Amino acid sequence: MAHYKLILAYEGTQYSGFQRQLEKTSVQGVFEDTLRALGWQGRSILTAGRTDTGVHASGQVVSFELDWKHGDQKLLSALNYHLPADIQVQRLEQTTAQFHPRYDALARNYLYRLYWQPARDPLRDRFAWRLDLQPDINLMNQAAADLPGEHDFIAFGRPLSENGTSIRRIEQANWQQTGANVMEFSITGNAFLYHMIRRIVYVLVKVGFKEAPVGIIRQGLETGSTEIVALAPARGLTMMGVRYAEDQ
Repeated sequence: MAHYKLILAYEGTQYSGFQRQLEKTSVQGVFEDTLRALGWQGRSILTAGRTDTGVHASGQVVSFELDWKHGDQKLLSALNYHLPADIQVQRLEQTTAQFHPRYDALARNYLYRLYWQPARDPLRDRFAWRLDLQPDINLMNQAAADLPGEHDFIAFGRPLSENGTSIRRIEQANWQQTGANVMEFSITGNAFLYHMIRRIVYVLVKVGFKEAPVGIIRQGLETGSTEIVALAPARGLTMMGVRYAEDQ
Protein backbone atom coordinates (compact mmCIF):
# COMPACT_ATOMS: atom_id res chain seq x y z
CA MET A 1 0.00 0.00 0.00
CA ALA A 2 1.60 3.28 -1.13
CA HIS A 3 1.00 6.73 0.33
CA TYR A 4 0.54 9.40 -2.35
CA LYS A 5 0.82 13.18 -2.35
CA LEU A 6 -0.60 15.12 -5.27
CA ILE A 7 -1.24 18.67 -6.41
CA LEU A 8 -4.83 19.23 -7.47
CA ALA A 9 -6.19 22.10 -9.57
CA TYR A 10 -9.86 22.86 -9.95
CA GLU A 11 -12.30 25.50 -11.12
CA GLY A 12 -14.66 25.86 -8.20
CA THR A 13 -17.58 27.45 -10.03
CA GLN A 14 -19.77 24.34 -10.15
CA TYR A 15 -18.90 22.99 -6.70
CA SER A 16 -20.18 23.65 -3.19
CA GLY A 17 -16.65 24.04 -1.89
CA PHE A 18 -13.92 21.45 -1.48
CA GLN A 19 -15.22 19.55 1.54
CA ARG A 20 -17.44 16.52 0.97
CA GLN A 21 -21.16 17.18 1.58
CA LEU A 22 -24.11 14.82 1.71
CA GLU A 23 -26.48 16.46 -0.76
CA LYS A 24 -24.25 18.83 -2.72
CA THR A 25 -21.48 18.29 -5.25
CA SER A 26 -18.04 19.00 -3.81
CA VAL A 27 -14.51 18.69 -5.16
CA GLN A 28 -13.62 16.16 -2.47
CA GLY A 29 -16.68 14.05 -3.23
CA VAL A 30 -15.94 13.92 -6.96
CA PHE A 31 -12.26 13.14 -6.36
CA GLU A 32 -13.05 10.34 -3.89
CA ASP A 33 -15.57 8.81 -6.30
CA THR A 34 -12.82 8.78 -8.93
CA LEU A 35 -10.41 7.10 -6.52
CA ARG A 36 -12.99 4.42 -5.74
CA ALA A 37 -13.27 3.65 -9.46
CA LEU A 38 -9.53 2.84 -9.31
CA GLY A 39 -9.88 0.51 -6.34
CA TRP A 40 -9.45 2.90 -3.41
CA GLN A 41 -11.12 1.66 -0.25
CA GLY A 42 -10.29 4.49 2.13
CA ARG A 43 -12.83 6.52 4.10
CA SER A 44 -11.52 10.00 3.38
CA ILE A 45 -8.61 11.68 1.64
CA LEU A 46 -6.42 14.14 3.55
CA THR A 47 -6.12 17.71 2.30
CA ALA A 48 -4.17 20.90 3.01
CA GLY A 49 -7.31 22.96 3.52
CA ARG A 50 -10.89 23.64 2.59
CA THR A 51 -12.03 26.15 0.00
CA ASP A 52 -15.44 27.83 -0.09
CA THR A 53 -18.15 27.42 -2.70
CA GLY A 54 -16.93 28.98 -5.95
CA VAL A 55 -13.27 29.31 -4.88
CA HIS A 56 -10.62 27.87 -7.20
CA ALA A 57 -7.27 26.15 -6.68
CA SER A 58 -4.12 25.60 -8.68
CA GLY A 59 -2.13 24.12 -5.79
CA GLN A 60 -4.41 22.18 -3.45
CA VAL A 61 -2.50 19.32 -1.78
CA VAL A 62 -4.16 15.94 -1.25
CA SER A 63 -2.86 12.64 0.12
CA PHE A 64 -4.25 9.12 0.32
CA GLU A 65 -3.22 5.45 0.44
CA LEU A 66 -3.79 3.21 -2.56
CA ASP A 67 -2.74 -0.25 -3.65
CA TRP A 68 -1.66 0.60 -7.23
CA LYS A 69 0.79 -1.54 -9.20
CA HIS A 70 1.11 0.35 -12.49
CA GLY A 71 3.45 3.24 -11.69
CA ASP A 72 2.95 6.86 -10.68
CA GLN A 73 2.55 8.27 -14.19
CA LYS A 74 -0.18 5.80 -15.07
CA LEU A 75 -1.98 6.64 -11.82
CA LEU A 76 -1.88 10.34 -12.65
CA SER A 77 -3.17 9.63 -16.15
CA ALA A 78 -5.93 7.33 -14.86
CA LEU A 79 -7.10 9.91 -12.32
CA ASN A 80 -7.24 12.70 -14.90
CA TYR A 81 -9.02 10.43 -17.39
CA HIS A 82 -11.83 9.74 -14.93
CA LEU A 83 -11.96 13.22 -13.36
CA PRO A 84 -14.06 15.98 -14.97
CA ALA A 85 -12.29 18.66 -16.99
CA ASP A 86 -12.61 21.22 -14.18
CA ILE A 87 -10.72 19.01 -11.67
CA GLN A 88 -7.29 17.74 -12.69
CA VAL A 89 -4.17 16.38 -11.00
CA GLN A 90 -1.09 18.48 -11.78
CA ARG A 91 1.62 16.41 -10.07
CA LEU A 92 1.77 13.16 -8.13
CA GLU A 93 4.45 11.45 -6.05
CA GLN A 94 4.81 8.81 -3.35
CA THR A 95 5.53 10.07 0.15
CA THR A 96 5.86 8.73 3.68
CA ALA A 97 2.89 7.36 5.58
CA GLN A 98 3.45 10.09 8.19
CA PHE A 99 2.88 12.95 5.73
CA HIS A 100 -0.21 15.04 6.46
CA PRO A 101 -1.01 17.83 3.96
CA ARG A 102 -2.71 19.99 6.57
CA TYR A 103 -0.66 19.54 9.73
CA ASP A 104 2.73 19.48 7.97
CA ALA A 105 2.02 22.69 6.03
CA LEU A 106 4.17 25.68 6.94
CA ALA A 107 2.34 28.24 4.82
CA ARG A 108 -0.44 28.64 2.30
CA ASN A 109 -0.58 31.19 -0.50
CA TYR A 110 -3.76 32.62 -2.02
CA LEU A 111 -4.34 35.07 -4.85
CA TYR A 112 -7.37 37.32 -5.25
CA ARG A 113 -8.02 38.92 -8.65
CA LEU A 114 -10.17 41.90 -9.53
CA TYR A 115 -10.67 44.06 -12.59
CA TRP A 116 -12.57 47.21 -13.38
CA GLN A 117 -14.69 48.15 -16.38
CA PRO A 118 -18.35 49.08 -16.97
CA ALA A 119 -19.46 45.67 -18.28
CA ARG A 120 -18.63 42.13 -17.26
CA ASP A 121 -15.95 40.29 -19.22
CA PRO A 122 -17.29 36.74 -19.79
CA LEU A 123 -13.77 35.41 -20.44
CA ARG A 124 -12.47 36.25 -16.97
CA ASP A 125 -15.52 36.87 -14.82
CA ARG A 126 -15.42 33.38 -13.25
CA PHE A 127 -11.98 34.15 -11.87
CA ALA A 128 -12.15 37.81 -10.82
CA TRP A 129 -14.35 40.38 -9.08
CA ARG A 130 -15.48 43.12 -11.45
CA LEU A 131 -15.56 46.69 -10.15
CA ASP A 132 -17.02 49.67 -11.98
CA LEU A 133 -14.06 51.93 -11.19
CA GLN A 134 -10.37 51.59 -10.31
CA PRO A 135 -9.57 51.61 -6.57
CA ASP A 136 -6.44 53.34 -5.26
CA ILE A 137 -3.79 50.60 -5.00
CA ASN A 138 -1.48 52.77 -2.90
CA LEU A 139 -4.11 53.22 -0.20
CA MET A 140 -4.88 49.50 -0.30
CA ASN A 141 -1.23 48.57 0.17
CA GLN A 142 -0.86 51.06 3.00
CA ALA A 143 -3.72 49.34 4.79
CA ALA A 144 -2.47 45.84 3.92
CA ALA A 145 0.93 46.67 5.46
CA ASP A 146 -0.63 46.09 8.90
CA LEU A 147 -1.46 42.44 8.10
CA PRO A 148 1.98 40.72 8.33
CA GLY A 149 2.89 39.29 11.72
CA GLU A 150 1.06 37.19 14.28
CA HIS A 151 -2.31 38.68 15.20
CA ASP A 152 -5.80 37.83 16.38
CA PHE A 153 -7.84 37.97 13.15
CA ILE A 154 -11.28 37.48 14.71
CA ALA A 155 -12.42 40.72 13.02
CA PHE A 156 -11.95 39.01 9.64
CA GLY A 157 -13.25 35.48 10.11
CA ARG A 158 -13.93 32.65 12.51
CA PRO A 159 -12.10 29.45 13.44
CA LEU A 160 -13.12 26.25 11.68
CA SER A 161 -13.87 24.57 15.02
CA GLU A 162 -15.87 25.88 17.96
CA ASN A 163 -12.90 26.05 20.32
CA GLY A 164 -10.29 26.94 17.71
CA THR A 165 -7.98 29.91 17.98
CA SER A 166 -8.34 32.98 15.77
CA ILE A 167 -4.63 33.81 15.96
CA ARG A 168 -2.82 33.47 12.64
CA ARG A 169 0.59 34.47 11.29
CA ILE A 170 0.78 36.32 7.97
CA GLU A 171 4.09 36.40 6.07
CA GLN A 172 3.19 38.80 3.27
CA ALA A 173 0.17 40.61 1.87
CA ASN A 174 0.25 43.04 -1.04
CA TRP A 175 -1.54 44.26 -4.16
CA GLN A 176 -0.01 44.49 -7.62
CA GLN A 177 -1.48 45.91 -10.80
CA THR A 178 -0.86 43.22 -13.39
CA GLY A 179 -2.61 44.74 -16.40
CA ALA A 180 -4.31 47.87 -17.70
CA ASN A 181 -7.38 47.21 -15.55
CA VAL A 182 -6.36 44.20 -13.49
CA MET A 183 -5.18 43.96 -9.88
CA GLU A 184 -4.09 40.96 -7.78
CA PHE A 185 -3.79 40.54 -4.03
CA SER A 186 -1.28 37.93 -2.83
CA ILE A 187 -1.38 36.77 0.77
CA THR A 188 0.67 34.06 2.49
CA GLY A 189 0.09 32.77 6.01
CA ASN A 190 0.44 29.72 8.18
CA ALA A 191 -3.35 29.25 8.05
CA PHE A 192 -6.55 31.24 7.52
CA LEU A 193 -9.87 31.61 9.29
CA TYR A 194 -13.17 30.84 7.58
CA HIS A 195 -13.87 33.68 5.06
CA MET A 196 -10.78 35.56 6.28
CA ILE A 197 -9.21 36.42 2.93
CA ARG A 198 -12.47 37.45 1.25
CA ARG A 199 -13.34 39.68 4.20
CA ILE A 200 -9.88 41.29 4.15
CA VAL A 201 -10.14 41.90 0.40
CA TYR A 202 -13.54 43.56 0.78
CA VAL A 203 -12.23 45.88 3.50
CA LEU A 204 -9.16 46.77 1.43
CA VAL A 205 -11.30 47.59 -1.60
CA LYS A 206 -13.37 49.89 0.61
CA VAL A 207 -10.10 51.59 1.56
CA GLY A 208 -9.19 51.86 -2.12
CA PHE A 209 -12.45 53.72 -2.78
CA LYS A 210 -11.86 55.96 0.27
CA GLU A 211 -14.96 54.51 1.92
CA ALA A 212 -12.91 53.26 4.86
CA PRO A 213 -9.79 54.70 6.55
CA VAL A 214 -6.31 53.34 5.87
CA GLY A 215 -6.04 52.33 9.52
CA ILE A 216 -9.08 50.05 9.45
CA ILE A 217 -7.01 46.84 9.26
CA ARG A 218 -5.05 47.89 12.33
CA GLN A 219 -8.34 48.81 14.02
CA GLY A 220 -9.69 45.33 13.36
CA LEU A 221 -6.57 43.65 14.71
CA GLU A 222 -6.56 45.79 17.85
CA THR A 223 -10.28 45.88 18.67
CA GLY A 224 -11.63 42.70 17.06
CA SER A 225 -14.02 44.58 14.76
CA THR A 226 -13.99 46.72 11.62
CA GLU A 227 -17.82 47.10 11.60
CA ILE A 228 -17.69 45.83 7.99
CA VAL A 229 -19.19 42.36 7.58
CA ALA A 230 -19.39 41.90 3.79
CA LEU A 231 -17.26 39.50 1.72
CA ALA A 232 -15.55 39.84 -1.63
CA PRO A 233 -17.07 37.37 -4.16
CA ALA A 234 -15.68 33.84 -3.99
CA ARG A 235 -14.92 33.66 -7.72
CA GLY A 236 -11.92 35.99 -7.41
CA LEU A 237 -10.05 33.74 -4.96
CA THR A 238 -7.59 30.99 -5.91
CA MET A 239 -5.57 28.74 -3.62
CA MET A 240 -2.17 28.93 -5.27
CA GLY A 241 -0.02 26.56 -3.24
CA VAL A 242 1.16 25.13 0.06
CA ARG A 243 4.72 25.17 1.41
CA TYR A 244 6.31 22.32 3.37
CA ALA A 245 9.65 21.89 5.11
CA GLU A 246 11.07 19.96 2.17
CA ASP A 247 10.29 22.89 -0.15
CA GLN A 248 12.69 25.23 1.66
